[in-house]
Order: sequence, then C-alpha cells, then structure tokens
Amino acid sequence: MDPPNRAPPARLDGHIVPHQSTKQSMEAATTKTSYAGAISAAKQAPESSKQQTRESVIATHTTHNGMPAVLFKAANYYGIMAEACRLTIVGRFLKPRPQIDRLRSKFKELITIKGSVKIGVYDNFNVSLDFTNEDDFNVLWYKRVIEIEGQQMWLQRWSPDFKPEEDLPVAPVWVLLPGLPYYMHTWHYVKQVVSVVGTPLEMDLATRGKTRPSMAKVRIEIDLLKQQPNAVYVEQVFDNAPQKGFIQKLEYEGVTKYCKHCRKLGYNMMNCRVLERKREMERKEQQEKQNKNKHDEAEIAKNKEANDENEAGETSSYNELKNTLVRQKQGSK
Repeated sequence: MDPPNRAPPARLDGHIVPHQSTKQSMEAATTKTSYAGAISAAKQAPESSKQQTRESVIATHTTHNGMPAVLFKAANYYGIMAEACRLTIVGRFLKPRPQIDRLRSKFKELITIKGSVKIGVYDNFNVSLDFTNEDDFNVLWYKRVIEIEGQQMWLQRWSPDFKPEEDLPVAPVWVLLPGLPYYMHTWHYVKQVVSVVGTPLEMDLATRGKTRPSMAKVRIEIDLLKQQPNAVYVEQVFDNAPQKGFIQKLEYEGVTKYCKHCRKLGYNMMNCRVLERKREMERKEQQEKQNKNKHDEAEIAKNKEANDENEAGETSSYNELKNTLVRQKQGSK
C-alpha cells in the first residue's frame, strides 16, 4: 500500500467530567474521547452533512455549584465542535510578539503555501494560524519552530485543551529504523512497527520511494512526558514451528525539550529559568533561616554567659558578706 499523501491527525485524548453537584448527568461524559479520531471521521463527511452534524449537538442546561451550567458530551466537544479548528496551529513567542501586521508580512515572505492562512492575535505572546490546506498545515507544524523578526515562534497543533500559558507535551519527531527489512518499507507495515512510540504521521521521501533500503525513516507524534523506547521486538508467529523474531533499533532525531515545571516547549527542567529562580529563592530563604538560627544561638549563649557572670558575682558577694560576719563575730568574742 502506498503511503498517504497527508498525515493523520494526532491522537490527543481528553474528557469532561461533570462535578458531583451537577444536577443532571450526561451519557459518556466520563469516557475519554479521541480528539483526532473524532475529527478524522468528521472531515470525511460532505459539507451538508457536517452542517447537519453540527446542528445535532445539543447541550444540557443545568447548574453547577449554584451557577448556570452548560454540559456538552465529550465526544462532541472533542469531535464535531473542534472540527472547525483541525487545521489551526498556535504560534507562541517567548517574548512579546512582533506587531501583528509585521508578523503577517514576514510570515508571507518566509512561508510559501498552496492555500490561504489567517493569522490572528490571541494575546501578547500567542497567535493562531488557520489554514485552508492540510499540506500547508503539515509543512508548518513539522517545522516546530520558525524565526520571525529575530524571535523564535514555537508551533503546536491546536486542541480543545489549549491554554495560552501552557504548551501541549506533544511534538512531531523523526524516528529512524536502521536495518528494517526492505519489504517492510511500506506505510501499512512500518506504521504498525512504530505505533508503540506514538502516532505515525508520514514516511520520508527516501523510504516512500524505496531508495534507501538500509533504513526506514518515519515522522511520529510523540508524548514528550513519556520515556521513549529505543527498540521494539518484531516477531514472526508460525503455526507449526517455534517463533522467531528480531530486535528493531529505534533512533530519534531532534526531540524537542519540554519543561515539566513550566509546561513549555524549548527547554527542560535542567535549564528552566523559572525553576532556577525558585531554587535560588529557596536557597536564600534557607540561608536566611540558618543565619537567624546562628544569631539566635549566639544571643542565647551571650545571655547565658551574662547570667553565669551575674550568678558568679552574686555568689562572690554572698561569700564576702558571710566571711565579714564571721570575722565580726569572732572579733566581738
């Protein structure tokens, strides 16, 4: 089977769970729904049926902690309702973004697209890029980061769980399969081998054209929070003979760093400035606490010494008075 011309969307799971105080429950609200799966099914339908499908989404109105509440089924929230944004990319700047007109102009100069794109402002750091062509969407998203006006703009696929202050811990990376048998260099076979790593997106040109028999190369969307395997065992199952197989090595190219503390792409916890400032503050607080303890201990020792001196002086005065009285008594005799 020939590989697809376009990559399937990522598998981004999510669900909505109504609060216990919600007066009415919804069917399947607690079931995790595949955002990409629902979108994939929706995008294959004709436009007229899509309109009918959108109109079939009916919310339930209830209350939540005393306020009005609107409940949508998770299957709809992550599927039909999100379908309109399936070709949307979020661009995030680490510093305040360039002026929007300059950003649009520079993007047009840098990126050649087949369709059109709408670049909209979300806030001072985030912009949305809505494409009309899926190939344009994939080309840009696979870049992961581009430079505009001297600033890096990090790219991530939009999802219903998008939060401007966080990056989703998913990214497309190239996975190399050195020594994979040449006859397995087809999309149908290779995607099953690498599916243990993440969501297969596409094969590279050499693998697709079978011009590099020594190695297959596949782009995969991975979860950056998970430990990626460095090998997978491929076994052949015989009906009337012992099983045999081989260990397929997996190599990763350009895995994006992700900070679990900040939930941001581009760096990890080892070089997180926010975490470093937090640690520095903790060190200062600890040092101040130690200094205070030392000061308190010195004050206690000083007071104890003064008390000891006072007690010694009182004892000496008492002894002198006692001796004086004894001498006076002896003299009177």
